[in-house]
Formats: sequence, C-alpha cells, structure tokens
Amino acid sequence: MFRPRLYAPGPVEVPPQVLEATARPVLHHRTQAFRELFARTRARLAEVACVPGDDVIILAGSGTAGFEAGLLACVPRGAKVVGVNAGKFGERWVKLARHYGCEVVELKLPWGEAVDPEAVRALLREHPDVQAVMSTHSETSTGVLHDVQALAQVVRETAPEALVLIDAVTSLGVAELRPKAWGLDGVFSGSQKGLMTPPGLAFAWLSERAWARSEGLNPTFYLDLRKERAQQRAGQTAYTPAVSLVAGLEVALGLLLDEGLEALWRRRERLNGAVLAGAAALGCRPYAARVSPAVAALYAPERVSAPAIVKGFAARGMRIAGGQDDAKEHLFRPSVMGYADRYDALTIVAALEEVLLELGQPVALGQGVSAALRVLAG
Repeated sequence: MFRPRLYAPGPVEVPPQVLEATARPVLHHRTQAFRELFARTRARLAEVACVPGDDVIILAGSGTAGFEAGLLACVPRGAKVVGVNAGKFGERWVKLARHYGCEVVELKLPWGEAVDPEAVRALLREHPDVQAVMSTHSETSTGVLHDVQALAQVVRETAPEALVLIDAVTSLGVAELRPKAWGLDGVFSGSQKGLMTPPGLAFAWLSERAWARSEGLNPTFYLDLRKERAQQRAGQTAYTPAVSLVAGLEVALGLLLDEGLEALWRRRERLNGAVLAGAAALGCRPYAARVSPAVAALYAPERVSAPAIVKGFAARGMRIAGGQDDAKEHLFRPSVMGYADRYDALTIVAALEEVLLELGQPVALGQGVSAALRVLAG
C-alpha cells in the first residue's frame, strides 16, 4: 500500500490548514462575516501578486476563465493581437482570441523553446496596429519560463499603446512576477497551482490603462470584470462566490506571505532544481530551454517510454503529469510547486530511480538522490 502523493503541476498538494478552512461551516455570501473574509483575502492576494492595494478580481472558475474575462475586458472585437504560441497554453490563448473575433498574429515556437523578445519586436514593426500581446509566463506544458519582463519592455519600446497580457497560472506564487515594475497590463491565474488551494478560483488583474480600454468590447455577462470590480470593492461579488474556497485561499495566502515572497521564489526554484539535477544524473535531460520553477519537464531516457514512467509513479501512489500532444511519448513532468518541501523533491527522485530500474535502465540506487541532495545543500 502506498500513501497517495500529488506531484503534478496542478492541482497540487494542499496544506492541512487550508483544507480545514474549506471544511468549516459555509458562510452566507451576503453577510458581514463574508465581506470581511473576502476583503482580507483580496488584500492578501494583491500582496502575493506584487500589486498591493490594487484590484485583483476573484472569480468562481478556472484560470482560463480569468484569462477569458481579462481579454473581454480590454481587447476590442476585431482587434489585431500577437499571440505567443510555445506550448499547449499559449495555443489556448491564440484559440481564445480567435474565438472572440480577434485577428491573431501568431508567433509559433517549437515546444521547449523560450520566446525571443526580439522576434516579438520584429512582428510589432511589421504590424504596428497590434493592440495587445499575449503570452504565458510559465508554460506548464513545456516547463519553460518566458522572460515576460524583457517581452514587456520590447512592447513598450516598439508599440507603446499595445497591452501586455500574461498567463501566470503556474508562476503566481512560484516565480518572480512584478506586474507594475515590469509594465504588464493583465495577469491571470488560478487557485490550484502555486497558491496551494483546491481548484475552482480564477484571478484577474488589469493595469489602469487596460481598465481604460472600454470601447468596442465583446459583450459579456458572467465574466464582466467591470461589474465584478465595482462589487468586489464593496466586499461583495456580482454572483454567488465559491465561499469555502475563498476561506481556504485566505489561509494559503497567509502561509505564503509569512514565508516572504522572495524566500518563497528561491525555495521553489531550489526544489525544482533538485528534481532536475537528480533526474539528469539518471539520464533524463531537461526539456525547457529556460526553466520554470513550477515544473520539472524531463525527457525520458532513450528507448524508454515517458508514459511508462508516469505509470510507474502511479503504481507507487504518485501522480505526476505526462507530456501532451506530440510530446506525449518522450516527456514527463513532476512538480513540487504545491505544499512540498525538500523531502518531496528527494522522494520524486528516489521514485524515479526505482521506476527506471524497473524499466531496465542501468542506474544505481542513490545515484539521482545524491545529485539532488547536493543542490539542496547548496
């Protein structure tokens, strides 16, 4: 018998304090008690997002709902936008923009590569009428962390009126992210990744200049961020909120803030680095050209099937993610971005040793774990 362990890049392991908060008696969402809870949670969320005092809108929905709401709130129907497609989620935002009538100039990259901001500059010079640039920050499907700070700088220099809209679903609370200092205009995320809360909440932050773009927008109803902004400033929501998830989120955000954001970013980078180092010692190369601390995206060794590795972890009670689309046969993706510590990183590497031995690979027990330990000791 094995204890279940969740080492996927979302949903993630949730701290017991957060689970306890979600199990408390449900508050009515139109009471003073909920208004106070909601205000505290929004204030903490803005701190974790490095936009203290700003409106970070909380929606009942997934991270995709947050991005969709953000796009509808500031990008007119028919607008020309640049979409960076370097993985499954970059591809999703391209499809989303096209669905709502945008003319998408797609910058498509091979999976595993990081976007070159100069390639975006070239596109903007070719298309000076672009109104927004969309990109993932941490591309979960490939393990790449795109340099959105440099990307935003290029956009400001080349097309200063264009908005910069960023998917931060697996970077919020995991990697350094400074929306105002970096000149971002939209940041969208969800509860089930670095914020260590069960799935079901979406988050959307817009810059003041993005809020000002209110002409020619697609009609929306439930995902109307302006309606939500007015309600949430008063401690309410336009529609019934996920009350118990908000209670859990407040606790999770408190844990992250108690650790300190820069310490949190360093710890998560170190844990992911330990997994990558341990896996490399076992013949599993990193997939990402520029590594995100949210997920250890790894090539399976030659002549080993990545789905067989995922299956081997599952047989030991551990859920990791496999590759998607054309990467399915050669990519696997463990993650320690949730409620995890150094011993979880070591557990992943130790399990990988066992699985590879079982699959006939010439590895020695301790070979990967010792490499991971050296990273953790450094």
